Amino acid sequence: MRKIIDLCLDMPDFAEDLIRVAHQFCLPENKEAWSGYRRNFNGGIEKKLGITLEELDAIYENEGRDSFVRKVETLAHQNAPTLQSFMDEMDSLGVKWGMTCHNSHDNKKTAEIVKQYPDRLGGFCFVNPLDGMKAVREAEYAIKELGLKAIYITAFRTHLAASDKHNYPIYAKACELDVPVFIYSSMNLSAAVPMDIGHPIHIDEVARDFPEMKIVASVSGWPWTTEFIGLALRHENVYLNMETHDPALIATPGRGLEPYLYWIPRIQDKFFFSSDWNSQGKELKTLINDVENWPFDETIKEKIFYSNAAKFFGIE
Repeated sequence: MRKIIDLCLDMPDFAEDLIRVAHQFCLPENKEAWSGYRRNFNGGIEKKLGITLEELDAIYENEGRDSFVRKVETLAHQNAPTLQSFMDEMDSLGVKWGMTCHNSHDNKKTAEIVKQYPDRLGGFCFVNPLDGMKAVREAEYAIKELGLKAIYITAFRTHLAASDKHNYPIYAKACELDVPVFIYSSMNLSAAVPMDIGHPIHIDEVARDFPEMKIVASVSGWPWTTEFIGLALRHENVYLNMETHDPALIATPGRGLEPYLYWIPRIQDKFFFSSDWNSQGKELKTLINDVENWPFDETIKEKIFYSNAAKFFGIE
């Protein structure tokens, strides 16, 4: 069986997560900000609850908010998986290690998950750069005390481009702690922030200002795919993944991912398997098989699936 490291290994939606995400996507007061994700990228929340989005809407409209909340809570507790069942699935798929976080992005909750499987999981640290030195201290605490392994900067959540100077104290702390920084780089579907807030050009500026910092440019760069790939060509310490983008579509004409067919063999030491399976609403097994079907030789696939990440994080 192939050994796999997944650098965006989503946790399954536990009961509290199903409740939170259903509220986020389905309550009318949240639809303006999240309507794009509800329509195009909802992670299959209705399937996980065992109900359709239309049925949830009808409950709210006909019975009110309280009935909606009660129904979601009941379904969530009936259908939620367990951490142990997910780890069993990892074993069956050959996933030896993964970078993950609690679905709420709460650092302490992430640490609680990782501590249950310290040899199998590493945790992402999330902070709000607008908190200034409080965020810097929180990042240091999460890395040094909680044992998390990397910092994740997400432009469409913080409403700050990667190159915004509010992020720079976090980057400086990452350099001091010698931990990598994962940076969101793609178009987003939230109407609450500009479309290009995750453009790869913002990471270029960061990489020039912090040449010693290890950066994983994440989320494929789409629709600015070639600029995204250019980051790995231009900067020694910038690596790439396709997190949140369906690997089965890499060769689909017009999809905008076709440049990977040419460039992955040329950046084969700087590309990581990162499934983001839960957000995509696809089974982890399916995403692994989709990458297996990429038209690259075994040496390249082994690097993508395992050895690049093992070297990057120092995993035996």
